[in-house]
Amino acid sequence: MGNELSVPFFIRPDAWRRTLPKAVSYHHAQRCGVEVPNVHPVCHLDDARRRDNGQHVDVTGGWHDAGDLRKWMDATMMNALGLLRLARNLGEKWDLAGSGLKPLYEEVQWGNRYFLKMQDTDGRVWADTAGGVGGDNSDNHWTDNRSGTDDDRYINTGKPTMVQAMFVALQAMIAQAYDKTCLEAATRCWQANKRDSTGTRDLAWWTLAALEMYRTDAGAEYAAAAAELAGRLAGLQNTEFMAGQKQFRGFWRMRANSQDPYNDAVYSAIPGIALLEAAAEFPKHPDASRWRDAVKLHLEEYALPLAARTAYEIVPFGVFAGTPTQEMYRPLAGGLTYRYFMPTRRQNWWLGMTSHLECYAALLAMAARAFGKPAYRDLAYRQLEWVMGGNPFGACLMTGEGMRNPYPHSRYVGLIPGGILNGIAGNAKDEPILDTEYGFDWRTCEYWSPHNAWYLWAHSVLERA
Repeated sequence: MGNELSVPFFIRPDAWRRTLPKAVSYHHAQRCGVEVPNVHPVCHLDDARRRDNGQHVDVTGGWHDAGDLRKWMDATMMNALGLLRLARNLGEKWDLAGSGLKPLYEEVQWGNRYFLKMQDTDGRVWADTAGGVGGDNSDNHWTDNRSGTDDDRYINTGKPTMVQAMFVALQAMIAQAYDKTCLEAATRCWQANKRDSTGTRDLAWWTLAALEMYRTDAGAEYAAAAAELAGRLAGLQNTEFMAGQKQFRGFWRMRANSQDPYNDAVYSAIPGIALLEAAAEFPKHPDASRWRDAVKLHLEEYALPLAARTAYEIVPFGVFAGTPTQEMYRPLAGGLTYRYFMPTRRQNWWLGMTSHLECYAALLAMAARAFGKPAYRDLAYRQLEWVMGGNPFGACLMTGEGMRNPYPHSRYVGLIPGGILNGIAGNAKDEPILDTEYGFDWRTCEYWSPHNAWYLWAHSVLERA
């Protein structure tokens, strides 16, 4: 194109599937508590001490979360969820080389030993190991592997609602896949939580958790819980036009007592995913058509028209009421604005769009199957093509694939083949930015667990379709 030539590439039906083993291998390279040959020596055998009382608890193992050495529960549980979705959707045929399900389940089993250790005696689950204070880097270091010395890292004993829901969903999926004993941990966590959150993201994950518990044959109570949670989630959708316009609706609100449109850098499409799964599991439920209609409305009157505003057809980060911060918000209609990328002045962190786009790819792929609309499938691929090189920089964001790969913010181990970067972010003018000059910019070039997880999740649905 123009005066440029690309690297050689295959034109073949399995071009995308050939990337899956590389994306899966990333998780193994991020193992903590063991030597990973050619990546790092044995590490963090002294994890960790509770930040609230200093007591040592064995929470060795798990995965390093990103281009660092921290072990966030929500982000690294996505590793296991992505691997299990891949196994569920494609089965033994996920790998064209014929390796079967064993390597997927072995990797999940490694991570889950850590997750189970993070369950407190009350049944609820702690937030992270080595996340530092307020997410800082105070615990982000190698240690001497000897418990009781000054470099021991800390457990954050907070218990965020979403982490509880993800833990229940994960343990229930493992119980279905290969280890029924994990159902006990899921049940303890379920019973220890009230599920009274009014937040959209929390309700979506609790809906998925209830569905997975129901699929374990744990009892009809979980069917009722899933339907009730899905109903509450559907009720958070903005079905009326707002802000003096009559062109866009169907987006979610952040929570029940808020009119702010829902947007999230990692779980942007999770409400639609949860409702589609509920409708598929209970097609004869009186509200199943309502859940399906909610997803249709979201796609037809929000996601698709917004994606059509750029030649790349990516779903923008989100819509906003007015201009919440002093930076560019593009006019949409009435008092609504939108940004392709996360605002840079709304909170103390912002990053690239990889998980946001992959999450929408998963929803669109599911919707293509549910509604028989190939256009949704095509749009799902547009989101993934942006990640893999169909973007203004012509840069593939998966290490070891494509061309013009940015160097990753991976300060402790360097290059990890199959690792996916945070991706293209926006500046204050909502213009795309990507560190292509080896600047170790974490916002655009850091590895992060959810990116690989959503990649596997989305592709497994697309390959199954």
